[in-house]
Amino acid sequence: MHLKNDGLTVGELTTTIAVLIVIGFIWTNLTKDKRNQEVSMFINNSIEISSTRQT
Repeated sequence: MHLKNDGLTVGELTTTIAVLIVIGFIWTNLTKDKRNQEVSMFINNSIEISSTRQT
């Protein structure tokens, strides 16, 4: 019997989508930490600049 494989099975497709979602969560968590540090550094620098201008 000759079987023709034309694409992904439901299980393969589900696994692929699940892996992409997990990679997306990991990526956003890694980049979110860096963005929060950059924002807090910007806020701290802005406060320091504004406090030196007032005196």
